[in-house]
Amino acid sequence: MSHPPTAGRKAHWLGTDEVHVWMAAPNRFYQPELSSQYVSWLDEQERSRYDRFHFSQHRHEYLIAHALLRSSLSRYGGCAPAAWRFTTNAYGRPELATEQGQPPLRFNLSHTTGLVACAITRSADVGVDVECIMRTGDLATIADMSCAPEELTELQPLSGAAWSQRFFNLWTLKEAYVKAQGQGLSIPLQQVRFRLDARETIQLDALPEPASTPAWQFALLQPTPQHCLAVAVSLDHLLQVQFGWVVPGCEGHPMRFPYTSTQDGVQRQD
Repeated sequence: MSHPPTAGRKAHWLGTDEVHVWMAAPNRFYQPELSSQYVSWLDEQERSRYDRFHFSQHRHEYLIAHALLRSSLSRYGGCAPAAWRFTTNAYGRPELATEQGQPPLRFNLSHTTGLVACAITRSADVGVDVECIMRTGDLATIADMSCAPEELTELQPLSGAAWSQRFFNLWTLKEAYVKAQGQGLSIPLQQVRFRLDARETIQLDALPEPASTPAWQFALLQPTPQHCLAVAVSLDHLLQVQFGWVVPGCEGHPMRFPYTSTQDGVQRQD
């Protein structure tokens, strides 16, 4: 296993038109030495929350998610994973503390059963959401509470796996967009309307914000048979997305994933 990034190591390149999304599977990292290393990276607030989890699975997922965040930031800045400090905006979204003196990195973190993901940009607003499409429960009620009428109309003729796939595509897109906005639950999900046209190009048909703001761009993919992932980025020029798997603290491995985008349907990573 390679050593974790440290201050003074050469930072990886991240262009202003790029978002890099790093993913990890928590169930692969139960080695005691890794867990001890990751716990040592946490700050006091993170450690307090980590200790409060009642179920070991949730505690472990939280640890891997925050180890992934810290090690991902260290790819592009000069800090060791334990050195990053965070603050929150008025709605509670985590941001890098301004006194860091590091590049103006923006990030967003998401985790679900079996998968964690961290999206990083140089300066653009970004949101990422991952969901387990095997999730059970009253999904129809969730859809009624979160989908626009036009989206519900599209869902109505579907059933079984086709219904679940379309619902989670819409749900992750909405969650990624709201997280990128950084305004929490102040944006009603029913007012955020997505459409996948005949070419499977993502269209945001309604958004509660002035038209003068930068364009919103999206990417949607299924990194595993059990998971759906969406990215939202506020960017005026063509979005470039890189996805990859990583062991937090070790070198990552970019992967080729077909993904649906805002521009021209299904794309493949270069």
